[in-house]
Amino acid sequence: MKYLPSIKIITIVCFLLIAMSCDKKKNDFIPLDHMTFTNAYDKNAVKISYYILIDHPEPTENILKKEITKYVENKLKNNRLLAKPETASLNFVFYRKTDNTSYFITNKESAGELLGEEISHYQQDYIANYLVSKCEKGTVEKIYLYNLPEETVANKNCGK
Repeated sequence: MKYLPSIKIITIVCFLLIAMSCDKKKNDFIPLDHMTFTNAYDKNAVKISYYILIDHPEPTENILKKEITKYVENKLKNNRLLAKPETASLNFVFYRKTDNTSYFITNKESAGELLGEEISHYQQDYIANYLVSKCEKGTVEKIYLYNLPEETVANKNCGK
């Protein structure tokens, strides 16, 4: 009987630890804003790439596509770059957050250096590209998940 309060406390602590470990957040998107890349070889066809890590990505492809699509849609609501006439496309590049890719949360790529770090070196952590391309009267949005064929997500006034 004298150990009953201690056993109750230990039991409660164990349940709390189990509950906290099971409550891992899926699809936590971490934008790498400092790695935004603008490709402006042609001043009338500017291409902008955004890099995003996903912590605990959804293992189901269909749900992962929906989550990525929802993330991009939210980003497009506030994105004024697509409205500029010189912007041809926006490319959202998604990687799994791992020990390797976590480096890029606080560091930029160091391409061209002898032991340079580039996120593209970690192809095993690559998840998807979501490309928003402008056409004459609208946009077309495509997702490229892993090594699966491209899938058109939205076609807004661009024809077939």
